[in-house]
Amino acid sequence: MKDPIRLLTKDYFHRHPVKAFSAARLAYSMLLMPEVVTCLEDKLPELREMTAMRGVQLPDSAQQKVLVEQEEDAGQLFRMLRRPLAPDACGALLRKLLKREAEMLPEIQRMILKTLNSNAIENCVYFMAKCKENCSEWILQHYEEVREPYARSMLCLVLGFRAGTAVIPFLMRQLEQFEKQCPQHSFEQGPLMALYEIRSRFRPD
Repeated sequence: MKDPIRLLTKDYFHRHPVKAFSAARLAYSMLLMPEVVTCLEDKLPELREMTAMRGVQLPDSAQQKVLVEQEEDAGQLFRMLRRPLAPDACGALLRKLLKREAEMLPEIQRMILKTLNSNAIENCVYFMAKCKENCSEWILQHYEEVREPYARSMLCLVLGFRAGTAVIPFLMRQLEQFEKQCPQHSFEQGPLMALYEIRSRFRPD
């Protein structure tokens, strides 16, 4: 059988370009380079000042982080996944949940199947990309049950970091389906970034 990695040619990526701005590209950068979060944290005071001048208040990241670090109730921590959190508070929450992986993973998996909340989707994806258990098989088994297209797109990103090359044809099919069905939402960028990561992992040349 032909090695699926051979499907990822320069021509293929030329025909499916990476967009300058997309949720998948940002998530990919944050998973690949955690220092991006640190950079965002460093810019928060400046951003908070700029947005305050326009009458928009960004969340108080320091207060959020304290609340996360003080909270021990699993239910409350789980509910925080749905909230818009500053990057450092979100990072603290995910680190705390990852320490309770055996307890939280089944809940995370149930959430990603049904939620329409973008914060919850992104946090579930970060958790599944970083947890000790490889969720690739679970994702493939339950993919069609995932209610929200954005969640399906982002789960493809998890496959990019955790699955083997056998998943390449699946990701290519998802990319094509998103291009046809949801061209206005850039959902195809999730499987596309996943394919870039697989190529990097298995053919770093």
